Amino acid sequence: MAPTQDDRAVLRREIERRQMAADKAARRYRRLNIALLALSLVSGLLAAALAGDSAATGKLVAAPVAQASTGNPPSPLPKGWRNVCGLIAVLSLVGTAASGFSSVFKIAEHQSKAFVCAGTLDSLQTDLLPGAAAGPETIAKVRADLAKLVKDYPEYLR
Repeated sequence: MAPTQDDRAVLRREIERRQMAADKAARRYRRLNIALLALSLVSGLLAAALAGDSAATGKLVAAPVAQASTGNPPSPLPKGWRNVCGLIAVLSLVGTAASGFSSVFKIAEHQSKAFVCAGTLDSLQTDLLPGAAAGPETIAKVRADLAKLVKDYPEYLR
């Protein structure tokens, strides 16, 4: 039986629906990956600046932070410096945790898979463009490719 315009339209709507879901997942993973990477970099840089300045003279970054946390200029190493060291520890922990979460949850891998889905769906839509010769073989191929994509990547197409 030859595919009708209705078959083609139904298939296009299904692909468009899946495409929107894949695009949404790709955007979500991209934002999460960028946020975790930025958090990791900023925390690491701040921790390095505090620790480096503390190790040197402590006058550029560490002393103002110590003074802001206690309200007084820091003494040779007591209370203010303990606060700086505590802040260094917290920032290092946050940076490490952000990197760890990104790695454990495989954010970059999920982002890549979501983009693969989106690209494949774009290709399937191209096969069904009104000007394209979409005979029975093309419709069958698009259906098969869509079914394989849904089977291989279900979490990105909901």
